[in-house]
Amino acid sequence: MSSSEVVGEESGARRKIVDAAIVLFANKGLHGTSTRDIAKESGVNLSLISYYFGGKEALYETLIQEFVLAVFRRIAQVADDFAKEKVCAQSTHKAIMAIVDTLVDMRVTNPHIVKIMTREKLAGLPFSREIHETMITQAGQKIEGIIARGQQAGVVNPKVNPRFFISCLVEGIMGYFNMLDCNCSWNQGLYGMPEQRSEFKEQISMLYLEGIFK
Repeated sequence: MSSSEVVGEESGARRKIVDAAIVLFANKGLHGTSTRDIAKESGVNLSLISYYFGGKEALYETLIQEFVLAVFRRIAQVADDFAKEKVCAQSTHKAIMAIVDTLVDMRVTNPHIVKIMTREKLAGLPFSREIHETMITQAGQKIEGIIARGQQAGVVNPKVNPRFFISCLVEGIMGYFNMLDCNCSWNQGLYGMPEQRSEFKEQISMLYLEGIFK
């Protein structure tokens, strides 16, 4: 077996562990999932979990960290692109809606890891506080910078508290998806995802950026 084949095989085993662990942690929680559960679901040798991650808790933290890093990079790119543009109502609106796109993509394509993070928040961040205090805080500051520049340019209401706005926007979108997951009668008339994504974005734009009054 060549060195490239060995690397590919190792990468495949790591990926199998990650994919299995995400689903198990989302459905059963960290404490309800054993390394044997992960090994069985992934079809890899139990020892490889320690080999790649150092143990169950470290695997759990790695899943969250890698996901948050990917989201942070997308938000940072939006902020970098905005920094190159002249600040006006149109460019600020475009940047904020690009953030909305990122949040929707994150939730649509990674429902299990978002469920893990929601469980973490409700438990008081026992395993991901450092990640929240670093990467998630930095991502928030990137968005905060977009709003602050809009305020300085006179296109965003100076009375808006950027952190309050960001918290409501993020949690509003995440909460919406949680409501859809409940599959209750109230959901009739709401926008299904991803089929009605454009309609959802139009409503977000109206509620958070344009206002509900004529």
